Amino acid sequence: MCDEQTQKLLDLANGQRPPGSRLVIEQGSFGSRLWWVVKAPFRTLMCLSLVTVFFATYFGFMLPVMWARTIWPRLYWFVEGKLYRWLQSFIAYWGYTAGYDVYEYGDDVTTYYRDERVLMMCNHQSTADVPTLMTVLQNKGVASRKTLWLMDVMFRWTPFGIIGNNHGDYFIQQGKATRDKELVRLKKHLHDVFWDRDRRWVILFPEGGFYYKRVESSQSYGKKNGFPHLLYTTLPRMGAVKAILEEVGPRTEDDDEPRERSNSKLKLLKDTVGAIREKKYVKGESIII
Repeated sequence: MCDEQTQKLLDLANGQRPPGSRLVIEQGSFGSRLWWVVKAPFRTLMCLSLVTVFFATYFGFMLPVMWARTIWPRLYWFVEGKLYRWLQSFIAYWGYTAGYDVYEYGDDVTTYYRDERVLMMCNHQSTADVPTLMTVLQNKGVASRKTLWLMDVMFRWTPFGIIGNNHGDYFIQQGKATRDKELVRLKKHLHDVFWDRDRRWVILFPEGGFYYKRVESSQSYGKKNGFPHLLYTTLPRMGAVKAILEEVGPRTEDDDEPRERSNSKLKLLKDTVGAIREKKYVKGESIII
């Protein structure tokens, strides 16, 4: 069981919310409530149709350049990356049309999305995290189209999942029975995709699920093993993080022997970014939490 303070936080989120967090339909005037009810189905239809239409548009643009995947890979992945970024902007627009604006504050991360390769770990609170993160990525230069997302396998055959599969995203099968095999598959996927497609950011939700679903087991596990008692986040599953760092993470200065790379046919891309790749491989890894 989670502790008393955490339970109060969960109760606050589930029913005893402060006025500022209540829905318009709960606190607005009769007119605003009526308008909310009228537009809700239209917004739902808009969100679903946008992704569906973009799914057809994505492959409509990709099929004519499919020949370039082997002959001119730089052109192919440039076109694919642009379309992938636009897909993210479509999903990010869901939050904007719902009246949400995203503001960033803190350290300037310009260097990280311009010059570095980053493992980004996100505190997973709800489904809204994904469109919010996609909104933030829109002004992150090439990082927005050179991301590699790790997501649950349940999304693999959704419109976004099918596009993500072509882009090179990875879909994790969760569970104790497949944990070890999944880590091996993840490392192989990174080995084949990360460098050859010149990916910059790996985006991971290390908690493995939503906070409210995991907090009870997380606190129990932490108490049993002597880990810090966390109130606003759950203990991360470190298997995927460890696999990522082992495969594409920074090397020590003493490790002079280069790691084995996949025998990809993307020779032009290798020739173009080869020199940069070796430099970044040693010094250009960062982690943003």
